[in-house]
Amino acid sequence: MKKKTILRLISLIMLIIAVIFVTCALCCPTLGTTIYIGSFAFGAEQWRICYAIYIFVMVALFGASFIVKD
Repeated sequence: MKKKTILRLISLIMLIIAVIFVTCALCCPTLGTTIYIGSFAFGAEQWRICYAIYIFVMVALFGASFIVKD
């Protein structure tokens, strides 16, 4: 197989796994649990931002697989 095809396949699998993970994580009832790191409170809104960044990175990697040259 070509390097380009392998990269696209791997990035597509990673994107699918990321979407499944974020969907499950957002449906989790403990998403609202606040974690305290020192005096900083890491709550549900911060988790949603982390998940959005994660999905954005996975979509960017999938998109990057289309511009890779052989």
